Amino acid sequence: MRGAVYDGALDVIVRVNDARCAPVMRLYDRGFTRGHAVFDACTVHEGRCHLLAAHLRRFARSAREAGVGEMNDEALATMEALVLEVVARGGVTHGQVRMYATSGCESENFSLCGATDSPPTYYVVAYEKDPDAWMVVRGLTASSSPVPIKPPRYATLKSTNYLPNVNVAQIARGNGVDVGVFLTQDGMIGEGPGANVAFLTPDGTLRTPPATNVLGGITIQRLRELIETESNRKALRKVGIKRFDDSQPLSPFVVLGAEEAMLVGSAVGVQGIISWDGRQVGDGRVGPATSFLAELLLDDMRSI
Repeated sequence: MRGAVYDGALDVIVRVNDARCAPVMRLYDRGFTRGHAVFDACTVHEGRCHLLAAHLRRFARSAREAGVGEMNDEALATMEALVLEVVARGGVTHGQVRMYATSGCESENFSLCGATDSPPTYYVVAYEKDPDAWMVVRGLTASSSPVPIKPPRYATLKSTNYLPNVNVAQIARGNGVDVGVFLTQDGMIGEGPGANVAFLTPDGTLRTPPATNVLGGITIQRLRELIETESNRKALRKVGIKRFDDSQPLSPFVVLGAEEAMLVGSAVGVQGIISWDGRQVGDGRVGPATSFLAELLLDDMRSI
């Protein structure tokens, strides 16, 4: 795998699989022992980081709300430069770059929290992925997951506490389904284990759950901006999209009447969902709106 890693514990950048030096995480780092860490990730397309500024702002918000540390404008600028350097050093043209912040460790112990003035430890990893992974080739199958969703305080920040997400994916795989989807505590549609979900309803509205019980997705918000851009309106109407709405909770019954359903995120782009809980969505094929939004997002990556 082509890529590079910044190791904040050693303050070095190394290439992935470089036999001369390997990145390490200290055994006593609370990001490892206590899960006290946050992360964010953005797509690398043609060597450029898509929506990096927005991902960094969310990264900083997650770090602050998780009590990992504060990142002022200067720290964000430093992190942005570091991310770009890691991508360049790794020779990554199509893939992902991930940023991690842990609360670190001051000594060899397993304490729950460290000194109040202890700075975060940062890690950045950029790696190459198959560019064709973004292509909308076949539809995905999805199912509602029995795994409880995280409480809103934790569901709305991007921490590394992904045990529920992993369990959602494991159960889905065990049931022969591509994607498991969290339901909220009220039984409404939540999110996938690593991406948002959206539905095109017969009135031409692309609906997605509000970011009150789920993580506010950077990619799906960019889709909102593109949908609300006047120059895109005519082409969007041709595929049945008139507006975007994330103001209302979505009942599972929305799926039954949806013309199209899709998974949206930086790691997957826009992927069609053709069945949900064993029921066909729309005509059971990846629809024109899904395919158009996937291409619209790719065009956006090329232009930024």
